[in-house]
Amino acid sequence: MNNRLSKRAWMAAGTAVAVTAMVAATATSALAVTTGSQVATATAAMRPYLVAPTSINQHVPLKGKFSTAKPWIIITCELPQCHVISDGAVAAAKAAKMPYKVTSYNTTDGATLTAAVKDALQYNPVAVSPIGYSQALWNNLQPLYKAAGVFITPMALGDSVPSSVVTQGAAGGPDYVKSGKVMADYVISTSKANAKALVMDVPAYAVLKAFGDGFKAEMARGCSACQVTPLDLTPAQLATNGIVPAIISALQKDPSISYLVNTDGAFIGGLEPALKAAGINNLNIVSGSPDINNATAVKNGTQLSIIASPESQYGWIAMDIVLRTMEHMAVPLADGGRPMQLETKQNIGTPSTAGMTAPNNYQAEYKKLWGVS
Repeated sequence: MNNRLSKRAWMAAGTAVAVTAMVAATATSALAVTTGSQVATATAAMRPYLVAPTSINQHVPLKGKFSTAKPWIIITCELPQCHVISDGAVAAAKAAKMPYKVTSYNTTDGATLTAAVKDALQYNPVAVSPIGYSQALWNNLQPLYKAAGVFITPMALGDSVPSSVVTQGAAGGPDYVKSGKVMADYVISTSKANAKALVMDVPAYAVLKAFGDGFKAEMARGCSACQVTPLDLTPAQLATNGIVPAIISALQKDPSISYLVNTDGAFIGGLEPALKAAGINNLNIVSGSPDINNATAVKNGTQLSIIASPESQYGWIAMDIVLRTMEHMAVPLADGGRPMQLETKQNIGTPSTAGMTAPNNYQAEYKKLWGVS
């Protein structure tokens, strides 16, 4: 009797073990199928962006001859990307034979931007274009602009909201969200849907927040096994060179992190020697809003990838929006969107301070649309 009970217990235990093993195997198989599907989906989504764009995204000519009686005011900042953007805007204004003036603000002091946007009205402009900071800092000036008959065309602004005063923006929130999504697809693909990513962001800059939000949303949607750790920093930390130490501290707290995602590549100058000094190796570094140092690092293989965008063309997109607004023409979302490319060691060209230079004939394409020679 006891022998029979023992035998039955042994058989029951063996059956339980077998069932447990079968369940585990089924779960592993299902996870493998899910992971494989997520990798395939992400790879297919990001692959088109590995190829350089060949044309601008606006193709409708202006319907008439625009006025050049009033100037276009361009408000830039001290960061290298701001200067690339404002230099491009100046080139576009010259091509359109539009009078212009460049003023400036400091990114670590939002009050200087508010003052610059207000002071721009003294030049009796047709339009004003602030670069790179939140609409919240100048939003209360819209009634002044409306009374003056002046409109605002933002550049590289992630939170702009069109109104009777504010036009579509050049390189706006939708562009940055999209580039964050493409980078997430790349991380999912290269990690085989098993990335643990630290996302360095300075949310005070709306364009960076848009990139970060786009990245995080796509990772959550498209990678069930991936983990994302946010590292939200402040302009004050940027002003006091606190970005790199904060990144190193976060990586030391969690050595399992395999990807570092920078919403603005220009903020991580000095990171690579700091990583070496801290003994942190095998970290995959990817960046949005890259500068020439990030591009050079990708070329050399010390950073994995960047979302290259034609910052020198943002001013041309803004000029196009200004001219269409002057002509009372419809302007599509972000004027059709900015061109961009996902650049890796395998496809990157010669790094340039002007960012991505493709499409190569963009100046001629815009001039043709504007009817200027």
